[in-house]
Amino acid sequence: MYVNKSFFLAVTLLLTFIFPVEGHEKKWPEKRLRQVWPTAQSFISKQISLTPSQMTQLKTEGVKIGSEDRIPTFYFAQVKESPSGKAKSIGIILFIDEYGDNGLMEISVAMGSDGKTKKIDLWEHTENSLIAKDDFLKQFLGKTSKDTFIANKDYQLVPNASKASEAMARAVEKALKITDIIFKK
Repeated sequence: MYVNKSFFLAVTLLLTFIFPVEGHEKKWPEKRLRQVWPTAQSFISKQISLTPSQMTQLKTEGVKIGSEDRIPTFYFAQVKESPSGKAKSIGIILFIDEYGDNGLMEISVAMGSDGKTKKIDLWEHTENSLIAKDDFLKQFLGKTSKDTFIANKDYQLVPNASKASEAMARAVEKALKITDIIFKK
Protein backbone atom coordinates (compact mmCIF):
# COMPACT_ATOMS: atom_id res chain seq x y z
CA MET A 1 0.00 0.00 0.00
CA TYR A 2 1.37 3.41 -0.98
CA VAL A 3 1.12 6.24 1.58
CA ASN A 4 1.77 9.77 0.46
CA LYS A 5 4.57 11.16 2.67
CA SER A 6 3.16 14.70 2.57
CA PHE A 7 -0.26 13.46 3.70
CA PHE A 8 1.33 11.40 6.51
CA LEU A 9 3.36 14.41 7.69
CA ALA A 10 0.29 16.69 7.61
CA VAL A 11 -1.78 14.21 9.67
CA THR A 12 1.07 13.77 12.16
CA LEU A 13 1.43 17.53 12.62
CA LEU A 14 -2.33 17.97 12.99
CA LEU A 15 -2.54 15.24 15.64
CA THR A 16 0.41 16.77 17.49
CA PHE A 17 -1.50 20.04 17.86
CA ILE A 18 -4.80 18.36 18.74
CA PHE A 19 -3.29 15.79 21.14
CA PRO A 20 0.03 17.23 22.30
CA VAL A 21 2.42 14.93 24.10
CA GLU A 22 3.09 16.46 27.47
CA GLY A 23 6.43 16.22 29.20
CA HIS A 24 5.22 15.26 32.68
CA GLU A 25 1.48 14.93 32.94
CA LYS A 26 -0.21 12.29 30.82
CA LYS A 27 -3.70 13.72 31.34
CA TRP A 28 -5.21 16.94 32.65
CA PRO A 29 -4.57 16.95 36.45
CA GLU A 30 -7.80 18.79 37.36
CA LYS A 31 -8.26 17.23 40.80
CA ARG A 32 -4.69 17.95 41.85
CA LEU A 33 -4.78 21.49 40.50
CA ARG A 34 -7.95 22.22 42.49
CA GLN A 35 -6.36 20.79 45.64
CA VAL A 36 -3.22 22.88 45.15
CA TRP A 37 -5.04 26.13 44.38
CA PRO A 38 -8.67 25.86 45.61
CA THR A 39 -9.47 29.56 45.09
CA ALA A 40 -8.73 29.39 41.35
CA GLN A 41 -11.79 29.48 39.12
CA SER A 42 -9.98 27.91 36.18
CA PHE A 43 -6.61 26.69 34.99
CA ILE A 44 -4.80 26.94 31.69
CA SER A 45 -1.61 25.19 30.72
CA LYS A 46 1.34 26.12 28.61
CA GLN A 47 4.30 24.00 27.62
CA ILE A 48 7.51 25.86 26.98
CA SER A 49 10.75 24.33 25.79
CA LEU A 50 13.90 25.37 27.61
CA THR A 51 16.44 26.78 25.19
CA PRO A 52 20.02 25.48 25.23
CA SER A 53 21.18 28.74 26.85
CA GLN A 54 18.50 28.44 29.56
CA MET A 55 19.58 24.85 30.26
CA THR A 56 23.20 26.01 30.49
CA GLN A 57 22.19 28.79 32.88
CA LEU A 58 20.29 26.32 35.08
CA LYS A 59 23.27 23.96 35.08
CA THR A 60 25.52 26.87 36.08
CA GLU A 61 23.16 27.54 38.99
CA GLY A 62 23.46 23.91 40.09
CA VAL A 63 20.06 22.72 38.83
CA LYS A 64 20.12 19.28 37.21
CA ILE A 65 17.69 19.16 34.28
CA GLY A 66 16.32 15.77 33.31
CA SER A 67 14.69 14.99 29.98
CA GLU A 68 11.20 15.46 31.47
CA ASP A 69 12.19 18.94 32.69
CA ARG A 70 13.23 20.24 29.27
CA ILE A 71 9.65 20.96 28.21
CA PRO A 72 7.85 21.85 31.42
CA THR A 73 4.08 22.28 31.55
CA PHE A 74 3.07 25.33 33.53
CA TYR A 75 -0.46 25.42 34.96
CA PHE A 76 -1.74 28.95 35.52
CA ALA A 77 -4.33 29.35 38.29
CA GLN A 78 -6.85 31.99 37.20
CA VAL A 79 -9.66 34.10 38.62
CA LYS A 80 -12.05 36.63 37.10
CA GLU A 81 -12.29 40.00 38.76
CA SER A 82 -15.93 40.24 37.67
CA PRO A 83 -18.35 37.74 36.09
CA SER A 84 -17.91 39.32 32.67
CA GLY A 85 -14.27 40.27 33.17
CA LYS A 86 -11.14 38.79 31.74
CA ALA A 87 -9.44 36.00 33.69
CA LYS A 88 -6.12 36.87 35.31
CA SER A 89 -3.41 34.55 36.52
CA ILE A 90 -2.84 34.46 40.27
CA GLY A 91 -0.12 31.85 40.26
CA ILE A 92 1.68 28.99 38.57
CA ILE A 93 1.84 25.30 39.42
CA LEU A 94 4.67 23.11 38.17
CA PHE A 95 4.94 19.34 38.66
CA ILE A 96 8.48 18.04 39.25
CA ASP A 97 9.70 14.44 39.56
CA GLU A 98 12.61 13.69 41.87
CA TYR A 99 14.03 10.51 43.41
CA GLY A 100 14.05 9.96 47.16
CA ASP A 101 15.26 7.15 49.40
CA ASN A 102 12.66 4.71 48.02
CA GLY A 103 12.14 5.84 44.44
CA LEU A 104 10.19 8.35 42.37
CA MET A 105 8.44 11.25 44.07
CA GLU A 106 5.86 13.37 42.22
CA ILE A 107 5.87 16.90 43.64
CA SER A 108 3.86 20.01 42.83
CA VAL A 109 5.16 23.49 43.55
CA ALA A 110 2.71 26.41 43.52
CA MET A 111 4.20 29.87 43.08
CA GLY A 112 2.47 33.22 43.40
CA SER A 113 2.83 36.14 41.03
CA ASP A 114 5.44 37.48 43.46
CA GLY A 115 7.71 34.51 42.63
CA LYS A 116 7.38 32.96 46.10
CA THR A 117 6.29 29.42 46.88
CA LYS A 118 2.73 29.25 48.17
CA LYS A 119 2.21 25.50 48.50
CA ILE A 120 4.17 22.28 48.04
CA ASP A 121 2.50 18.88 47.72
CA LEU A 122 3.88 15.38 47.47
CA TRP A 123 1.52 13.22 45.42
CA GLU A 124 3.00 9.86 44.61
CA HIS A 125 5.76 8.37 46.73
CA THR A 126 6.88 5.46 48.89
CA GLU A 127 8.82 7.60 51.35
CA ASN A 128 8.62 8.14 55.10
CA SER A 129 5.14 9.64 55.69
CA LEU A 130 6.68 12.61 57.54
CA ILE A 131 8.05 13.90 54.21
CA ALA A 132 4.50 14.89 53.12
CA LYS A 133 3.52 16.54 56.41
CA ASP A 134 3.04 20.30 56.78
CA ASP A 135 5.74 20.44 59.48
CA PHE A 136 8.33 19.54 56.83
CA LEU A 137 6.78 21.20 53.76
CA LYS A 138 6.19 24.61 55.39
CA GLN A 139 9.98 25.13 55.45
CA PHE A 140 9.81 25.79 51.71
CA LEU A 141 6.97 28.33 51.76
CA GLY A 142 7.96 31.85 50.79
CA LYS A 143 11.13 30.69 49.04
CA THR A 144 12.21 32.38 45.79
CA SER A 145 14.65 31.46 43.04
CA LYS A 146 17.27 33.60 44.81
CA ASP A 147 17.16 31.55 48.03
CA THR A 148 19.61 28.81 48.90
CA PHE A 149 18.55 25.24 49.66
CA ILE A 150 21.21 23.90 52.02
CA ALA A 151 20.26 20.94 54.22
CA ASN A 152 20.33 21.61 57.98
CA LYS A 153 20.79 25.31 57.29
CA ASP A 154 17.90 26.43 55.07
CA TYR A 155 15.70 23.43 55.85
CA GLN A 156 15.76 20.50 58.26
CA LEU A 157 15.91 16.91 57.02
CA VAL A 158 13.23 14.39 57.95
CA PRO A 159 14.86 11.78 60.24
CA ASN A 160 15.67 8.58 58.31
CA ALA A 161 14.67 10.23 55.02
CA SER A 162 17.60 12.44 54.09
CA LYS A 163 17.60 11.63 50.38
CA ALA A 164 13.84 12.25 50.16
CA SER A 165 14.20 15.52 52.10
CA GLU A 166 16.91 16.68 49.71
CA ALA A 167 14.76 15.61 46.73
CA MET A 168 11.93 17.85 47.99
CA ALA A 169 14.33 20.78 48.30
CA ARG A 170 15.69 20.11 44.78
CA ALA A 171 12.15 20.02 43.37
CA VAL A 172 11.25 23.36 44.93
CA GLU A 173 14.49 24.97 43.81
CA LYS A 174 14.14 23.52 40.29
CA ALA A 175 10.54 24.74 39.94
CA LEU A 176 11.46 28.24 41.13
CA LYS A 177 14.54 28.54 38.91
CA ILE A 178 12.88 27.12 35.77
CA THR A 179 9.93 29.47 36.25
CA ASP A 180 12.23 32.42 36.87
CA ILE A 181 14.37 31.72 33.82
CA ILE A 182 11.40 31.27 31.50
CA PHE A 183 9.29 34.16 32.77
CA LYS A 184 12.14 36.45 33.99
CA LYS A 185 10.44 37.36 37.29
